[in-house]
Amino acid sequence: MTSVLQAGAVAAVVLGTGAATVNVMASDLPDLAVPNVPWAPGVELDGKTFDTVDVVAESGEVMHDMLHFANGRFQSAMCQEYCDFGWAEYRTWTEGGVMHFTATTDCPDAPHTVVWYGRVSGDDIEFEGTWTTRRWYWTRQLNVAGEGTVTAAKAEVPAG
Repeated sequence: MTSVLQAGAVAAVVLGTGAATVNVMASDLPDLAVPNVPWAPGVELDGKTFDTVDVVAESGEVMHDMLHFANGRFQSAMCQEYCDFGWAEYRTWTEGGVMHFTATTDCPDAPHTVVWYGRVSGDDIEFEGTWTTRRWYWTRQLNVAGEGTVTAAKAEVPAG
C-alpha cells in the first residue's frame, strides 16, 4: 500500500472512531427526583438557619454548611461561597408533623444546578440533593445527604 493510501486509511479509522466516541458519550443525568405532591410557596421555614454536616456519596467527603430560609427563599452558604448561587425560591408541604421542602439553585456563572429535598421536624433537618454540572461534552453529578439542627445564626434577608 502506498504512503498516501496508508495515511488515508489511518485518517478514516481515526475519524470513524472519533465519530463513534461522540455517539456513545454519556447522556444527561436527571436531577434529584422530588415527590410529586401539591408543593406550595415556602414561608413556614422563614427565619430559620440550620447548621448541617453533609456527606458526598461519591467521595465520602464530609462538609459543613448553613442552610438559610428567609422571605420564601433558600440559600446554602457553601453554594453561595463556591459560585454565588444567591437565593432561590423554596417550596413546602406538610405530612404529619414533618415539613418537607425543595429548592433548585443555579450558579449564574457556570452550568451547575443543585436540587434539594429535605424534611424538617422541630429543630432538626435532614436532606438529600444532587449537584449536577452539565457541559455539552459531559454531565457530572454528585449526590449529597446531610442533617443538622437550627442554629442561632441569622441570614441576611434577601430583598423581595
